[in-house]
Amino acid sequence: MKFGKNMTVEIVNIENGVKLTVGGVKSGISITPTDFGMDLHRRKMEGVTVDPREEIDVLQGIKDEVTTGENIIFEYLYGDKLSAVVLAGTIAKKHIPYELQALAAEIGGISTAEQNKDYITIAIQKMLGTNDSIGGVVECVLPYNLDLNPIKGEFSWIIHSLMEEVSAIEFGNGIKDRRSSAKDYELGKNKIQVTFGPHMKNMNKIPCLAGVRDVIIDSVLAIVLL
Repeated sequence: MKFGKNMTVEIVNIENGVKLTVGGVKSGISITPTDFGMDLHRRKMEGVTVDPREEIDVLQGIKDEVTTGENIIFEYLYGDKLSAVVLAGTIAKKHIPYELQALAAEIGGISTAEQNKDYITIAIQKMLGTNDSIGGVVECVLPYNLDLNPIKGEFSWIIHSLMEEVSAIEFGNGIKDRRSSAKDYELGKNKIQVTFGPHMKNMNKIPCLAGVRDVIIDSVLAIVLL
């Protein structure tokens, strides 16, 4: 799989993992194992495990925790395509002058607002106990003056290509704009919402993909916004 324009991402399968090549990276950018680790940690939630044998080797492009300007090449043993996208996203976010993070906004129809944490915990535990899965929504709010039109098609294509459980992508208020005033439209036009259906592919269901795919959303966003 290959995508991106100013920063390119290419992922190919190798024995026991994937090889990731990231092109178009500026030189002199500080990036540490902690930077990668913080994003990779976001793939985890109760009931979700990653392969404990994961090992990331940097073959070129980063020396002494600083980018050299060459293509960055990773060999990611026991990693997968989605985790490789997270690594590329960590690098892309270093190029962006504003904070960029997608977060789960809704899990199983329950808003992730602070007062609903206990309800969400119960919903997740119920899914674990019954080997079932629920849908959810990941949301990212971007700077007001950012023009999203150039990236809508590419972003949508990549997200749908990476995750078959994605059932809808809304920019701004989506179809609700038909009832919006101009003021409401302007306030919400730079919001992106990605809706996930239940995970149905494996015998062991992931309780809610929105809880572990938010980092994929902001990683892809960072790459296509460059």
